[in-house]
Amino acid sequence: MKQIIFVCLGNICRSVMAEFIMKDKLLKEKLELLVLSAGTSGFHDGEDMHYKTRAKLMENSVKIGAFESKKLSQKMCDESDLIITMDDSNYKIVLQNYTNVSHKLKKACDFAKDLAYKEVPDPWYSGNFDETYTILNLVCDNLIKHLKSSQKGS
Repeated sequence: MKQIIFVCLGNICRSVMAEFIMKDKLLKEKLELLVLSAGTSGFHDGEDMHYKTRAKLMENSVKIGAFESKKLSQKMCDESDLIITMDDSNYKIVLQNYTNVSHKLKKACDFAKDLAYKEVPDPWYSGNFDETYTILNLVCDNLIKHLKSSQKGS
């Protein structure tokens, strides 16, 4: 596996939070993998992450790099080995609008089955950035475990 991409609606809260949590964990684990994020809407193209997303990452000592929101493209899908959506709506949008993705498309909560969530709640609407961080932190931990076990099996 070379590249994964996290996908939400606007690419300023959930997917970017997952991107930087994952990058930080991979760095600590000394694992190399390109991690990106994008939105299905393009509503916030060119914007920085939501200020509360940045604050939550900083509060948890997650290393943050440069960021600019972007809309998902077919090229991003083609270049990614795994596409992880935050909810059912974005899962369906990716499946309906991009080709050759079904075999690599997953929902974030597939990696957090021990939680009572089917989707990662959008803090843009809920205002609960703590909840989103908690879920995505577990998702990234379990995703790393999955990636490590997949490498051993190859």
